[in-house]
Amino acid sequence: MTRRFAIPLALLATLAISPAAASADRHHRGHGGPWGGGASATTVAEIDTDDPTGGAGADEVPTTVPAPSTPGGDSGVGQTVPGSGTGRGPSGSGTGAPGTDGGGPGTTGTTDPSVLVPVPSSRRTVRGKVARIRTDGRAAIPRSAPKAVKRVLAAANLIVGKPYKWGGGHARLFDKGYDCSGAVGYALIRAGLLQGSMVSGTFARWASAGAGRWISIHANDGHVYMEVAGLRLDTSAVGDPAGGSGVRWRPVIGRRTGFHTRHLVGL
Repeated sequence: MTRRFAIPLALLATLAISPAAASADRHHRGHGGPWGGGASATTVAEIDTDDPTGGAGADEVPTTVPAPSTPGGDSGVGQTVPGSGTGRGPSGSGTGAPGTDGGGPGTTGTTDPSVLVPVPSSRRTVRGKVARIRTDGRAAIPRSAPKAVKRVLAAANLIVGKPYKWGGGHARLFDKGYDCSGAVGYALIRAGLLQGSMVSGTFARWASAGAGRWISIHANDGHVYMEVAGLRLDTSAVGDPAGGSGVRWRPVIGRRTGFHTRHLVGL
């Protein structure tokens, strides 16, 4: 082939890749993520016009987002849990369910029915270790939760009600809508627990195996959801009596078949 036709043919080959195919490939690679400079402090240049406290108080959501770095593996190396404390109750056992002297509220997939009764939107916090859904859809934050958990709840409150958007929250942190991993990633990034966006398949291998005392992430190659202090942050309406779509707080359902459960050390 002569050089005269080499460049035009290469151009045609590039144009033959459809935008949808390129977008799908980018989605499964993680939209850049912590290895490729996905949504993070270094790429976000927009202003979040929502309530910056998530209805939890100015000290609950960090004003800056950590710069990207390589996340830790099963050993927990590279994880940052600012102000998390131990996540343990008075007995220090760290294994308790809601209302016990153990650790966090647990994520066994069962929920006290009273927890599902909405509290007024004016109730920014509630007593104890279990979060409650407010009448505006946001979470009322439990006063006995570690500070890091309060930050995750408050950060997620900022995007509750946003519509589902495939790829949302990956190319940019502040988006018009979010997909499952974009929503989970947003809450963790804004809380200072994650350095960059990841897709669900990466969450399935991230941090440490097993359920956490306060936060459990359930993920596989196709979906991810996060249970925090007795509530579930999810874009799927599975197990939701209201059946609402988009980013919402929902009842906990525990680990579904085919999902891997991960947690952050100390939480």
